[in-house]
Amino acid sequence: MKKFFYIAALLFTAAFSLSSCGGDDDEPKATATATYTLTFSQDLIDACNVVIYYKAENGSNRFETPNGTWWSKTVTSDKFPAEFGVMYKFSSKPIGELKKEKYDLALDVNIAIKTSTGSAFSTPINIFDAKEVSKDKVESFINGYSGKSTGYKVTIDGNPTPANNLRYE
Repeated sequence: MKKFFYIAALLFTAAFSLSSCGGDDDEPKATATATYTLTFSQDLIDACNVVIYYKAENGSNRFETPNGTWWSKTVTSDKFPAEFGVMYKFSSKPIGELKKEKYDLALDVNIAIKTSTGSAFSTPINIFDAKEVSKDKVESFINGYSGKSTGYKVTIDGNPTPANNLRYE
């Protein structure tokens, strides 16, 4: 009789274990993907050194220097709320290296976000567009924008909230 109960308990445990397996890992994980696009005027690139800090995979921090007047990066997160954003830092080139008397300084930022749940939005922003900034004013002008950021926190349902205070360093 003891043997019968022992075998019955073993079979019950095996059946219960088998029924609880499978299916748990079959559901795809929700994700959000952001594409950052920054466009600089040629004069801004000529007059300044630019470094872009950005939220990368799952909110990690990265930085890059653009190679021209256009910079783009696509990143994905499966941690929610997902943090997406960019911060731009400028340093003026020495005034002796500035070859023109006046500079047209412009920066446009676009952050496009899509979620695996079907939500999507895009935010094109003109950060600045200053015409004919004299070379002796370039440094003071860009200092007013250096270290500023544009960002969003996105819920798993795709609802964005502006988050211009994300940490990048």
